Amino acid sequence: MRRGSGISTTAGTAQSGGDGGNININSRFIVAIPQENSDITANAFTGTGGNIEINSQGIFGIESRPKPTEKSDITASSELGFAGVITIKIPDNSSIQNSFTELFPFIDTNALIANSCISWGTKRQENSFTITGSGGLPSSRPGVLLVSTYATSEVRGVETTSRPWKKGDPIIEPQGLYRLNNGQLLLSRECSN
Repeated sequence: MRRGSGISTTAGTAQSGGDGGNININSRFIVAIPQENSDITANAFTGTGGNIEINSQGIFGIESRPKPTEKSDITASSELGFAGVITIKIPDNSSIQNSFTELFPFIDTNALIANSCISWGTKRQENSFTITGSGGLPSSRPGVLLVSTYATSEVRGVETTSRPWKKGDPIIEPQGLYRLNNGQLLLSRECSN
């Protein structure tokens, strides 16, 4: 539903009598833009509001409300009489959602964000980084290290002095590959000072 569209069985719009009509909707999805004021209404002025029944797999951007608003609404109200009944039937998908959560545990993205940069150590020693490509490792004798033209550097950690990254902060791309004291490789940036 877009741009102030509507499905309506409203009665008594000129402040006269009449009950709101009934609306039955069977649709796979109902989608509306909340700020565009697209409505499904079975309202009345002095009579009783109508009944609205919706059977759908999902309803997005439109909500059931007691009275019409400037947003996209589903209403069965009456100014002076009794409100109608709104029934929305959507299948319970929580079991499907829970099974995905158990099968695929979510990654804590905060653990992937570094709160500091890499500071050069006192000895600047060149190391190596091996790229194997899609064919796997080439055959060689065990214990023989392959040399690559991609250099890495020995680094030391620095204390975090700034606040943690928050949504909306700029994302700073890594500038290089660095080897930590424990041998682990880390993509990071150099400190500015």
